[in-house]
Amino acid sequence: EACGEELAERFEPMQPSKVLTVEATGLLPAMFIGKALSLPVVYARKSRQVGVSDSYQTSYTSASVGKQTDLYVSTEYIGEGDRVLVIDDFLAGGRTADALIRLCRMAKAKVVGGGFLIEKLNDAGRAFLSGYEIPLESLALVSTGGGMIHVHDDPRSDEKDDGPIGAIGAARDESDEIIE
Repeated sequence: EACGEELAERFEPMQPSKVLTVEATGLLPAMFIGKALSLPVVYARKSRQVGVSDSYQTSYTSASVGKQTDLYVSTEYIGEGDRVLVIDDFLAGGRTADALIRLCRMAKAKVVGGGFLIEKLNDAGRAFLSGYEIPLESLALVSTGGGMIHVHDDPRSDEKDDGPIGAIGAARDESDEIIE
């Protein structure tokens, strides 16, 4: 809940009117952001909803799963005049967020920002989305390498970033045995 409140505080000045996420992975952060901002949460489904004939539809290829996925949002839930905040759990390659932004554009809704719990710095998600010229916020910045996950300082802080502030993973000795 605290993560949702933090992202909500960062995006409140953009005056969103709705929160949009993808079903399953983005629902938890989106619900808490919606709660904090008193906004409705809309989620893009990965299959066409039975009984709904008018939907915006787009496809993307997930970098993590490696397969093409379709996303659908009913035309009754998002439309012209909406100010949409796009939310997901991870920002890696940016393809999911890009698909959500494209759904908003089909609906003639304005995307006012993109929020993520974790941003993977090794991937080019932020650069991939830069053409949209929307504010992007991530609560945690991580990179991977050498079998480790490195947690980085927030670049917006006043402290100098000297690289990773922590690492998660198993330490290994020279023989590649795990050190406990």
